[in-house]
Amino acid sequence: MATSTFSVGGLASGLDTNSIIDQLVKIESSSVTAAQNRQTAYRSQISILGDLTSKLNALSTATDALKSQGALAFTQQGSTTGFSVTTGSAATAGRYGVQVDALATAAKARSAQFTSASDPVSGGTLDLSINGTTTQITITDGMTLSQVAKAINDSGAAVSATVLDSNGQAFLSLTNKNTGFVPGQPAASALTITENTTGTTGQALGFAITQPAVNASVFVDGLRFERASNTIDDVLPGVTMALKARTTVPEDLVLATDASATATNLGKFVTAYNDVMTLLRKNLNIGQQTDRTKTLGGDSAIRGLQTQLMGLVSSITNPASAVRSLADLGIKTQNDGTLTLDQSRLSKAIATDAGAVNALFQQTGGVSEKAKALVTGYTDSNSGILTAKNKSFEKSIKQLDSQIESLQMRLDAYRTKLVAQFTAMEKVVSSFKSIGNYLTSQEKNSSKE
Repeated sequence: MATSTFSVGGLASGLDTNSIIDQLVKIESSSVTAAQNRQTAYRSQISILGDLTSKLNALSTATDALKSQGALAFTQQGSTTGFSVTTGSAATAGRYGVQVDALATAAKARSAQFTSASDPVSGGTLDLSINGTTTQITITDGMTLSQVAKAINDSGAAVSATVLDSNGQAFLSLTNKNTGFVPGQPAASALTITENTTGTTGQALGFAITQPAVNASVFVDGLRFERASNTIDDVLPGVTMALKARTTVPEDLVLATDASATATNLGKFVTAYNDVMTLLRKNLNIGQQTDRTKTLGGDSAIRGLQTQLMGLVSSITNPASAVRSLADLGIKTQNDGTLTLDQSRLSKAIATDAGAVNALFQQTGGVSEKAKALVTGYTDSNSGILTAKNKSFEKSIKQLDSQIESLQMRLDAYRTKLVAQFTAMEKVVSSFKSIGNYLTSQEKNSSKE
């Protein structure tokens, strides 16, 4: 609030006119204070909306993960030396015999011998054909071995070039960035080098293949599979095998459902849900001493969100199964609206119909789709309910800015008017005092005569 730089002072009247003016202006400024308080309330509500939107998005992310990755977890029982596995949502419990016949290796080549990394190389071109893709590197006459290595690495070809330099011997080594070769193609297709030397300075590179590419070979229940990589994810549904070593006999791969890991997966959804519900409860169940204007208390849309979230948990998603809803997984609603997970109930559900655990989230019209639709309805950047409320509050704040500015101008004018009025009063009082003093002095002079 602006204050006057002029001080009336009350020197003539003896009144504290500055204080009187401040108090009168303060009384008139109540409308400004009320508008500023409304702005503060709107900003508090905007902050709550932002927090709620963030927590709703986290809930959507949690349910999206259960849709794409599945809630049901599997574990490998026992250990294997030739490979390790990770499982996804499409995995199923079972036993398989797996034998690693060969590991995939990358093709390698090495240049002729140079004396150091700074030796010159004859100019020309170098064509690198890698699994059917050819990249040509131009070598300027006299480039050093190190400079050629850099040119190869900068070319974008799927190889790494390194100079091996030790005790007067230097070689340029090339390694395919990927293991193996395209199945059905010759192994040489992984790395073919063609050098065309036209320069007169230095020596030619003279590359030779030192390690041909080898594909991985693995037998699963007696069937052979060949892949270019040691990471194989397309043999057993939902299972990724990382090959580690050759084995001479099949090893048992035993996959079983894991109730504990499944509970961990579901726990992420439960936590995200509880975060939203706790914030809603905090704003809807407010006490008598709480400033309701700084909360979302009593907001019908917020109460509607609470109701829809509770319906998400109780809805029947898979009526044809013994595991029909989240409640059948052991996810229960507590008195405060938050969820808890009953581990024993979950284990029973997995034993009854393991596939239904994922189906609750993954099928059309499942929990994940319902949660996504619910969150989108409230948080969509264009049509979301919370978005609309946020925009409304921001608009009100801007309108109050204009209102406060106008009121402040009126207050400043009112202060200026008061200062002028009290200044005029002080002049009148001062004038009366001067007359009084004059009359008093005249009276004293008359009495002396």
